[in-house]
Amino acid sequence: MKTVIKNVLLGSVAGLAMVGTAAAADLPVKAKAAEYVKICSTYGAGFYYIPGTDTCLKVGGFVQADYYWQDYDYLPSGDFQSTYFRARGAIRLDARTQTEYGTLRSFIDLRATYGDGLGNVYGDGGDSTAINLDKGYIQFAGFTFGKVQSFFDYYADNNVWGFDSVYLTADTNVTAAAYTADFGNGFTATISVEDDSNRSNGDSLGQTAQPDIPALIGNINYEGEWGGFQISGAVRQLDDSYYNTQGITTADSVGWAVLGGVKFNLPMLGEGDTLYLEGAYGSGATGYTGINGNYSSIYSIQDLYYNPVTNELESSDVWTIAAELTHYFTPQVFGVLYGNYGEADVPAANTAAYGTPGLNMWTAGASLNWTPVKNLLFVAQYTYGASDYNAPVTDAFGNLTNSSNFNQVLLSVRRTF
Repeated sequence: MKTVIKNVLLGSVAGLAMVGTAAAADLPVKAKAAEYVKICSTYGAGFYYIPGTDTCLKVGGFVQADYYWQDYDYLPSGDFQSTYFRARGAIRLDARTQTEYGTLRSFIDLRATYGDGLGNVYGDGGDSTAINLDKGYIQFAGFTFGKVQSFFDYYADNNVWGFDSVYLTADTNVTAAAYTADFGNGFTATISVEDDSNRSNGDSLGQTAQPDIPALIGNINYEGEWGGFQISGAVRQLDDSYYNTQGITTADSVGWAVLGGVKFNLPMLGEGDTLYLEGAYGSGATGYTGINGNYSSIYSIQDLYYNPVTNELESSDVWTIAAELTHYFTPQVFGVLYGNYGEADVPAANTAAYGTPGLNMWTAGASLNWTPVKNLLFVAQYTYGASDYNAPVTDAFGNLTNSSNFNQVLLSVRRTF
């Protein structure tokens, strides 16, 4: 009897095993474990590993809205007031990978802007949409290739707000090929070949004066606990090929510029407080001084001016100085005071013949900035600028004037992410 019972139990277990095996064959195959995005702490906050790679990526950007009111005074024509709005969005991608030669980095800052054109006495540009690559570059083993802030620039309007700059400093993005040597202890030196065609201001006879060869830039930079400084130099070609066929010679075929800037950290005044001081001088290189950034000026200073007495093109000589103080009243509220001054000289014979004299101009302003929550900033900024001309010039309405000025009020909101 025991044998019979044993055989029945064994048969039942075998049957259940076979049923279990058949049922298991009908079950779906177990899915592979999901590959989650991992934090990359090598380069600071916000970086994550791209799944399946050893590349760390940071995604960011901002959305900004600007509201302008401006008042222009072109004597004797009178005052002209205008308002215009701008909105902008930006996407920033920062990808970095460690290699045996150091960090391989690629960076993109793509921006889209919508709004009115500059609403001044010369007319409103109307609504428009623009998409541009603000910056896009590759860095590897000390080399930089692509669109970057020019290595000539230093202060670059640090805390002066708005899409339409009213300040007079070197602040331009260019396409460059550069090498930076790091000497340690905060010291670096850079040599850069840059396309400075967007810094060219042509000549008084209406030619674009685009250079045939790129500009050569060099700088020495220091960053430390107390602050930092930079000394920069630029050499560029002045295009005179058109005039060589017209019997006009060029007294100056090479333009050049120098810059010196210093930043002081002022913890004794408040955490985050800074003071910038900067000066720039250019001969045949007005775009390296920023002197054409002031809206009060009726015209832009050119790199070359025609001298009818000598039948030559001669360089304009310009210089600017700038200062900015940033002070934090609280961690959420800070104020900015800024000011600058610049002068430009052109050949006196050109002024007498064509009425395009040299000038001096200055700008002063202040802003109050509030961050109620992290990454949200409200700005209220006021700027005044004025220009005086060495001889009477013709304004937009055909009247002669010796001076012009403007007031600008800017309200801005930016959300960074």
